[in-house]
Amino acid sequence: MVAVYIRSDGGIGISLFANDPKMPRKKRGACDANTRRNTLCQAPPVWDKSKDKPVNGRCKLHGGKSTGPKTEAGREAIRESNRRRSRARQALSGEKQVL
Repeated sequence: MVAVYIRSDGGIGISLFANDPKMPRKKRGACDANTRRNTLCQAPPVWDKSKDKPVNGRCKLHGGKSTGPKTEAGREAIRESNRRRSRARQALSGEKQVL
């Protein structure tokens, strides 16, 4: 499919390899995450072009909460990172180190 579009510099661009999604952007819905002003985000969700559906229903700024590390090695890496940060914080404040 050939796509013709207007570039940001005002010129005309042509793409020979563009695959347009089947559902128009206006019909994709909105992110609906709560913003800092406690209003709903109106940005479109991140779209999976191959499946023609949203990845997780959230926009690129509100991707959802992290589920954390899944493997024991990942959990141990987080623990060690927290220990290092704690030691550095305690060294700066002069607190007694408790492990």
